Amino acid sequence: MADAFLFLHIVAGVTALLAAGAALGSAKGTAWHRRAGLTYVLAMLSVTLTTFVLVALRPNLFLFVIGVFSFYLVFTGWRAGAQRDGVPRLPDQVAGTAMALTGVAMLGTGAWRLFLTDGAEPVILLVFGSIGLTLALSDWRDWRRGPIIGKARIARHLTRMLAGSVATITAAVVVNVPILPPLVVWLGPTALITPVIFWWNARILRSAANA
Repeated sequence: MADAFLFLHIVAGVTALLAAGAALGSAKGTAWHRRAGLTYVLAMLSVTLTTFVLVALRPNLFLFVIGVFSFYLVFTGWRAGAQRDGVPRLPDQVAGTAMALTGVAMLGTGAWRLFLTDGAEPVILLVFGSIGLTLALSDWRDWRRGPIIGKARIARHLTRMLAGSVATITAAVVVNVPILPPLVVWLGPTALITPVIFWWNARILRSAANA
């Protein structure tokens, strides 16, 4: 049974990579972009669900929390694109709560394991836990301020979807480039692509300020 779900997991991961490339390469707002984006979200949902099944069959807390973190990025990016009024609803609040709790669990587990092992896993948990918890808390802060609309909504959509793509690329690198040190494999894509995400986000918000 585990092999069957692993196969589905791999197929979903490959589909997510292809769909992410199609969405990034198409004009924003077009039907093709929307279809590719939805395909990416559904593929990442399949990746997450099969991850949970694999974790249930072969318990691994590390993979479970990474799965929650990855899908949160994609889900919130998709919701930002779909919810034009910028008003958070129950699914958004549930996702934010789940990510906040997962972020705390990742930080606690990472800190605990840091004293028990010299491997890369504790550092990875601490890094991604910090990012996930920060994003969840920032979401709650922004919701209290009011609807996220206009360029701010577009910036959030692009930022989260790109961050989700980084998670997808990271998973592909982890599986297919085992010769590199674990920290390089896990954190390399984030370190390389995050500055691009910040630049793109700042560019969108700057254009809104100048409009």
